[in-house]
Amino acid sequence: MSVASSVLAARRAVLESVSGLPRAFWWLWLSTLVNRLGAFVATFMALYLTLDQGYSASYAGLVASLHGLGGVVSSLGAGVLTDRLGRRPTLLIAQSSTAASVALLGFMREPVAIAAVAFLVGMASSASRPAVQAMMADIVKPEDRVRAFSLNYWAINLGFAVSSAGAGFIAQYSYLAGFLGEAAMTLACAVLIFLKLPETRPERAPVTAGKPAEGAEAAGAEPV
Repeated sequence: MSVASSVLAARRAVLESVSGLPRAFWWLWLSTLVNRLGAFVATFMALYLTLDQGYSASYAGLVASLHGLGGVVSSLGAGVLTDRLGRRPTLLIAQSSTAASVALLGFMREPVAIAAVAFLVGMASSASRPAVQAMMADIVKPEDRVRAFSLNYWAINLGFAVSSAGAGFIAQYSYLAGFLGEAAMTLACAVLIFLKLPETRPERAPVTAGKPAEGAEAAGAEPV
């Protein structure tokens, strides 16, 4: 196969991967990319605690564990919030809370305060995941969802690769700039969601009092 044929085949594959998806999906995809481009703190947190703040490696591991635990706890509650409050409000709350807590973490110096705020950062940053996945499922047609979720993972991985390199560069000059930079990028993500993404939660059909469920009618059950 010639070089030209390989290029044409690669171009065709790319076009098939990105074509046909709604505009709202691409705004959501861009918000994910912006969010991950600013993910500096997770990359240099251990170095910040041990080299800059002088804490032990075991303490840095404890903070990382609390950050992860916060994510586990919030994922459960965020799923419920996504269904009841809505996708867009949950995303806005999660991103705004992440921006505020990450900025606050950069100013914490006491070990208990650092651990507590790191737990809050984990909770806030993970709370957006159920809302993003639910919104993507609402926006994209069932036959295109596998492709859409794959493209979203591309945004996550691409953003993390760039932010990891940027985190190392920023850490050479100022760790605080990394905390504030992530807060700014996360806030930019929230602004993008606020301006470009409407609520996508499907409307629930009202339940009429005394009316039997459709399943019961279909099965021939008599109303009570």
